[in-house]
Amino acid sequence: MLPLADALVRLEAALLSSGEAAPLAPFRPPQGGVLSGEFEVRSADGTVRRMQPATLALPGPLLRAFAHKAPARNLRIDLGSHALTLWQPLELLELQVGHRWHGFTGKRMPEWDERYVVFAEDGGDPVAMRLDEPEGPVWLSHRGDGRHVFFPAAPSLAAFYLALALFLENRELAALEGALSTSFGEAAQQLWLWRELISLEDARR
Repeated sequence: MLPLADALVRLEAALLSSGEAAPLAPFRPPQGGVLSGEFEVRSADGTVRRMQPATLALPGPLLRAFAHKAPARNLRIDLGSHALTLWQPLELLELQVGHRWHGFTGKRMPEWDERYVVFAEDGGDPVAMRLDEPEGPVWLSHRGDGRHVFFPAAPSLAAFYLALALFLENRELAALEGALSTSFGEAAQQLWLWRELISLEDARR
């Protein structure tokens, strides 16, 4: 398995080959690994009522990844059936709205497990890492499976980024299946990309 820094380099190269312009750049992690800022609290009609101050601790793997290469802007990757979006670090506070914080009140969501920090969205579903897990896995929650029920999407952040790079390098599902199997062995079938793309295609045959 590639180290985290190498997986990011591979992902950046794959993004550049697919037409993305300078999609990743180093982000200096805040002191203590805690983001400080504000998020929007809105009324039911979408009007911004106020800005809510907030802080957000970041999991270790995300801090290490961002220090090397982070999304320079919210980065949308078209997976065919849906899109996966990697959020830039400075917008992660806003991304927690609807999960950690209520968008109409700004208050903590009591049912949210605060160990989870969302850093990406898979078709609108939260992709997260946990503060109490120093290496991973990367977690994914499908909204239709019950509120905030998470399952492993990839065994580590490096594996998550590498799987995305392999998708960009191998747009045909047969080629992607081979690339994932070569890189991950039998564990490839546990990746969210395999379940969402390859398994669904197999089921349609």
